Amino acid sequence: MSDPETRASLLLRIRDPRDGDAWDQFASLYCPVVLRLAQHRGMQPADADDLAQQVLIAVAGAIDRFEPDADRGKFRTWLRTIARNAIINALARQVPDRAAGGSDMIDLLCQLPDSDEITRTLTLDYRRQIFHVAAEQISGEFEPTTWQAFWDTVVLGKSVSQVAVSMKRSTGSVYTARSRVMSRLKQKVQELDVRESGSGEPSC
Repeated sequence: MSDPETRASLLLRIRDPRDGDAWDQFASLYCPVVLRLAQHRGMQPADADDLAQQVLIAVAGAIDRFEPDADRGKFRTWLRTIARNAIINALARQVPDRAAGGSDMIDLLCQLPDSDEITRTLTLDYRRQIFHVAAEQISGEFEPTTWQAFWDTVVLGKSVSQVAVSMKRSTGSVYTARSRVMSRLKQKVQELDVRESGSGEPSC
């Protein structure tokens, strides 16, 4: 599956705090990403949830200064910086007895992933999240057996022949069902996100 990016139109819409639908869509994409990133760093669920809200608030306060222009930085990099700073601040607050400049604090901050690792984590988590959002939105468009053939072979990783036997269908029908869903899923991902004009690679 291709690496999706946030729709430029959505980034423009969330500049309006009154656009509740845009913010709901944005939160559905990014809150789970930030939650998983925070929990990956050892934060408790309640603290991770607070962190996700802090990141959304930070984005709301700064989004009007972000320009979705390749020459001015990518949105994911911008969001990664906000998330990283929020995690550092949150972890620092968890150890109030440690001196801010002491070796313990340095050790604590060194436990955070470097920028490349955070980029990889955010990218992977966002790809997973956008997949689930798109899949949830299109699942009702297909017969249950068609969706099951796709899910079992693509998501669960079962072989086509194995699924064909378990569903009592021909391998050809399983391939056809999978292809139909994959085609629609790719279309839905492109509706949610945007690719760089004139390029076969995605951008933000």
